[in-house]
Amino acid sequence: MTRVTARPAVLLVDDHPTNLLALEGVLESLQVRTTQATSGEQALKCLLREDFAVIVLDAVMPGMDGFETARLIRQRARHRDTPIILISAYQKDESSIVRGYVEGAVDYLTKPFEPEVLRAKVALFVGLFEKDRELKERAARLREEQAELLAREHAALLEAAVQRARLHGVFTQAPVAIALLQGPAHVYAYVNPLYLRLVGQRDILGRPAREAHPEIDGQHVFELMDHVFRTGEPVAGKAIPIHLEGGRETAFFDFVYQPLRDGVGRVEGILVCACEVTTQMHARLKAEELSASLRSQHEALQKSEERFRSLMHAVSQIVWTTDAEGRVSADSPSWRAFTGQPREKYLDGRYGWLECIHPEDRGRTVRMWVEALRLRKVFEAEHRLRRHDGTYRTMSVRGVPVATGDGQVREWVGIHIDITEQRRSEESASFLARASAVLSSSLDYEATLAHVARLVVPTLADWCAVDLLTADGGLERVAAAHRQPEMVGRVYEVLRHFELDWNASHGLARVLRTGEPEWLSNVPESFFEAGARDEHQTRLLHELGLVSYLCVPLLSRGRILGALTLVYAREGQEYDEWTLRLAEDLARRAASSVDNARLFREAKEAVQVRDEFLSIASHELKTPLTPLRLKLHSLRRSARVAGDGAMDSRALLAHLDAAERQVARLSRLIDSLLDVSRIGAGKLELDWEDVDLVEVVREVVGRFEPQATKAGCRVTVSAPGPVVGRWDRLRLDQVVTNLLTNALKYGADKPVELSVSTQAGHAVLLVRDQGIGIDPSNLSRIFERFERAVSQRHYGGLGLGLYITRTIVQALGGTIEARSTPGEGSTFSVSLPGVYAERALRTPAS
Repeated sequence: MTRVTARPAVLLVDDHPTNLLALEGVLESLQVRTTQATSGEQALKCLLREDFAVIVLDAVMPGMDGFETARLIRQRARHRDTPIILISAYQKDESSIVRGYVEGAVDYLTKPFEPEVLRAKVALFVGLFEKDRELKERAARLREEQAELLAREHAALLEAAVQRARLHGVFTQAPVAIALLQGPAHVYAYVNPLYLRLVGQRDILGRPAREAHPEIDGQHVFELMDHVFRTGEPVAGKAIPIHLEGGRETAFFDFVYQPLRDGVGRVEGILVCACEVTTQMHARLKAEELSASLRSQHEALQKSEERFRSLMHAVSQIVWTTDAEGRVSADSPSWRAFTGQPREKYLDGRYGWLECIHPEDRGRTVRMWVEALRLRKVFEAEHRLRRHDGTYRTMSVRGVPVATGDGQVREWVGIHIDITEQRRSEESASFLARASAVLSSSLDYEATLAHVARLVVPTLADWCAVDLLTADGGLERVAAAHRQPEMVGRVYEVLRHFELDWNASHGLARVLRTGEPEWLSNVPESFFEAGARDEHQTRLLHELGLVSYLCVPLLSRGRILGALTLVYAREGQEYDEWTLRLAEDLARRAASSVDNARLFREAKEAVQVRDEFLSIASHELKTPLTPLRLKLHSLRRSARVAGDGAMDSRALLAHLDAAERQVARLSRLIDSLLDVSRIGAGKLELDWEDVDLVEVVREVVGRFEPQATKAGCRVTVSAPGPVVGRWDRLRLDQVVTNLLTNALKYGADKPVELSVSTQAGHAVLLVRDQGIGIDPSNLSRIFERFERAVSQRHYGGLGLGLYITRTIVQALGGTIEARSTPGEGSTFSVSLPGVYAERALRTPAS
């Protein structure tokens, strides 16, 4: 094929036409085509139409001068490598020459200059241009030859396929190996002679394929047969390697597995058509080897620095090279793909790559690199490298000097390996080990959480907070830390200005409500306003800084105990999924520590309460036994004195009455203990019936008349009429008894008033005394087990009466509360639902 090649073109740029004529005259002997441009803009337009072997450019021109024109030319990928010779008659100083080279000129001439010099330089670049064009033409011819080989191969394969289709009907004489397999076991029903020759003339008819060819088990042949029989989908393969028995080398086959169907469309067998293409494959491999050889010869014509390019593209790590002095001399696609750094930046001088290293690691990296260059030793380091998405990854770096035969370093070859996950795993294990040691060091969970907070900052956060839910549903900040210790107080202050909205769709309240973590890599401005109680809290958040945010719940035994909040306050830092997993692990350990500490504290308090109760119970149980024992002793003594005579019946009855009172008191104590046991076991049973609350109150007051007289208390009952409802009469009697007993005990020598009324369908019972009263700080706990608002030494009791009363009232669906002023007495109010309004009011009072 004859190619007509135009003469190389040279672009001459000068704003003086006379200078252009002079330059054209100088280059006339080179027999090149010249194109003239009188401005930088005109030169750029010329470059859009044609490629030039060299550009001769005047440095000083009005408007766009030669330096700016050269810079714009270099910015075009198409003309980045076009040689530029700058000529100037005015700017001869060294700075102008340096600027010319910086803007991309390959040479700088000052007027007057020797025409031979310019002619020689242009001739050199024109020669290089022609050689480059020759190389491109040779590459094009190589591609054409390769395409011709592929076309021949395609034609050969197509011809083979046509032949196989044409000879499909004559199995015995067919040049294609054909077999018919029946059933799911693929039993041979028919094979042609060529098929038998391929498998080694074995007796295979009537045998399953797996039994006939055990040597090809594991080569996915039988699996494909199973797939065709099961799905009814044909399978074809091109140049599939199969190793057959008999010591033959691996053969290559084109094959088709076609399902055979019966009259109703069910697959009953497989038709196998195979054609050995080993010869064609060897031809193809040879063609590929020839093509590879031609490509290798072409690549050998390129610069020696290009020999590592394929390696850089092939490996997942970053591969780079420098010259002997450590200057980057060749492009690294893997570096630029990872970092996103432009090619010109990477190749810019000796340390263009340094801008991708984390600022904190740059100084150390440079020192180690310079030391390795000086001593000609292997360069090994670790540093953080910025990825194209802006995140930093920890890299292990190794650079090896490549020496010549005489021992001189010719270049350096290096590799970056990403070890971020390895380092993170090590750091996570170390961090969690330290955190576990802190959490297990003490049962004072508030102190240990404070230690954990200080451990988190600055490892995982710029500031953090640990919040725990309180028994009354509130929130308490038990620990906080900040990288600036003087800011810790503001971390605590933020919570005081925080509005805890349990229905919030995000934030701390959502985490505490759902038990799910919340993670914001970049906190939007709207987040500052969410949940803020006032402007002061918003200002506090801005002062503390809130760039990236992470909040994880403290979960233990399925309960939400609180939350751990982590915050990055500085730009360039953000939380990722790895940090979230680490924070969740830390939160689980912290929650377990808090839960264990609380359980220990509760167990300790329970043991203390048990010991106090046993002491009180033994005293209270012993109190009625002592007078009972005395009365029995008096009876025995009276009986001995009387002898056979009759005892004084009046004295006997007095002794028996006293003994009966002590037995009743002892029985009440035992009943109270049994009630507490039933309540704790959830077995408090109720017998529902229609009950007149006024009647119950009057019965209890009548029963306590002797005790009231002894206490010096006048007991009055106020009730407008019957108040009937559906309640448990025995338990209602117990409620009134406990409240009246309490009033007589603490209101001795003062009146006690009981009143019964109805209000909004509820029965209301009020019990008022004018006794010592209850301190307001004790009102919240007097209804708890074993709790008393006064000294047991002076008033006795197990501390169970009000606890049992509240439990019964709640079981009846009602409420009880106490109001008191110390020194003025107390009022207990019981409200019970279920009053029969109309029918009860018409019931006559007894």
